[in-house]
This record gives sequence, C-alpha cells and structure tokens, in this order.
Amino acid sequence: MTLSASSFAQSVPEKEQFDPVAVVNGISIDRSECAALERNETAVWVEIEGQKACMRYYAAGLKPSPGPNPVAVIWMNGDVLGPKGNNADKRQKGFGPTEMVAQERELSSRFGVPVIFLGRPGTYGSAGKHHTMRGRPVEALLVNAAIDILKQRYGIQSLALGGHSGGGTLVAEMLARRGDLSCAVISSGAPAYRAYLEARAFIKPGETLRRFDPYASLDKVRNDSNRRIFVIGDPRETNVPFSTQELYYKGLVTRGHAAWLLPLQRATDARYHNLVDFGETAIGMCAAGASTDKIIATLEAMPDQRSRVTN
Repeated sequence: MTLSASSFAQSVPEKEQFDPVAVVNGISIDRSECAALERNETAVWVEIEGQKACMRYYAAGLKPSPGPNPVAVIWMNGDVLGPKGNNADKRQKGFGPTEMVAQERELSSRFGVPVIFLGRPGTYGSAGKHHTMRGRPVEALLVNAAIDILKQRYGIQSLALGGHSGGGTLVAEMLARRGDLSCAVISSGAPAYRAYLEARAFIKPGETLRRFDPYASLDKVRNDSNRRIFVIGDPRETNVPFSTQELYYKGLVTRGHAAWLLPLQRATDARYHNLVDFGETAIGMCAAGASTDKIIATLEAMPDQRSRVTN
C-alpha cells in the first residue's frame, strides 16, 4: 500500500527552524499562537489539571479530521539535552517542521499507516522547559492529554505508541494510564526508572523519586490479549543498563501481558543507546498488522542505523 502525500499528509510544512537556545531556556507559546499552528495541523492546545501547553506534532497519512482512521502510529522522541540541560545543539539545530513532516511522510509511505511524531514538552517546538519537565508527572499528564486530543481529532480507532529513550519511558507510563493501545514499543527506554537511577548511582536506594516510574505502576497496566509490547535494547548499553529494561519486561510477562524482549546488539554510538530506526520499524510494522515473528526477523536483518538528527 502506497499513500499519496497530496491526499493524506496532514501537517503543513513550516519554514522556521527549531531554536536550541529556546529549548534550553524553555519554549513559550500562547493560545493565539497555538491556534495558528493548529490550522497547519502541527499543534494541539492542552488544558488539564491547571496545566496549559501548546504541544507540537507532525503527521502524515491521516484521513482529514474527523477521520475515521482505523489505525495510527504515534512516536515520541528521546531527551534532547544532556544531564546539565545547557546544550540542545545536537538534537535541535539545523532543521524544523519541514524536515519533520517529510520524515513522517516517508515513514507513513513505508509502512502504509498514518504516522504522527509528538514532540515532548519543550522539544521539537512543543511548549515547556524540557530540562525541568522530562520524566516528571506533569510531562506524562500533558502527553496523555495530547494523545487524547489527537485521537479524537482524527477519529483514531487503534493506537500504536512507540518511543525512544525518554520517549520510551513515556510509552511505558502510558501503558499504565491508557487502555487503548494495540501496540507499544519501548526503544532503549528506562521503564524501570528507579532501578535505572540506582544502577547509575544517580540516587541511593530508598531515596525519594520525583519522577514517574512505570515499573512501580505495572499493576495498573490493563489486561489486553490483543496488545503487543516490544522492549528493544542493546545488551551492551552503558546509558540505560539493559538489565533494567529486562526487569520491566519480566514484570510485564509475570503479569500475563503479551510482551517480547529484543536484545539487539546493533547500536553504533559510543553508549550503544541509539536504536531509533529499529523502534520505528517495530511500531510501524506492528501497526500495519505484521506478525511478531516477521517483526523480529526484520529487525534482526536490518542494516545499521543511518545518520540522523531526530530521535
């Protein structure tokens, strides 16, 4: 199945580029500015529990609102700042919405399903301060609400949710908050967040955790025999220890969820962390209805990850 960009591509390309300085300092978008972006179908305005934010997205392959769209992929990016939160040049410089829309068009055409890239708060144009919001309950609250709006706006009936690194951690958190996911892919994420922080000696055992920990919410993941969950990681990883990814996977299986752990020694970066191409492939194929065996075989046969700026 090949999708026609002119007939289906939803988001309108915009000329401006992402500003790495704004990513460090925090991105502000008021309601009127967001309304203009909404007309380009690159934003949703979220108001929930006293929080307000303009969340950016870049979509292709969707039938126009109100749909229906029988299935759609939503992908969430990893962190774009280092631990100190003072440099976004690597992940937020030299490109913008035009490149994001083109990327989603390519992915939608490749898998034959609609694809949406949802920028986490403070990243890829979304309002917020990434350094102080990433991994916090407020981020999960805003992301969950944005997904609700996108689902309603386009009449999405089956939702496939994937993410890399911090975006993968959010996928795990959404599994505990949502009962409408048909596919979930966690690529190099930290779904056992406390275990990850303790393994890296970032916190001491028993220390108060101010971030969400999907592993602690495993009992809230609803039973769904039709949902497939893929946990993808490189066993050599030095950023998020693979043992903590395996811990979350075992927690899923113990509770009777249909889950697969894919140890792929395919990351080529120094930390063996970047598996974005593999995560995108898994979620696209899952949304398109490919068998689990075919998804695994495809990932194992894929070439090394291409050079890319998005995550």
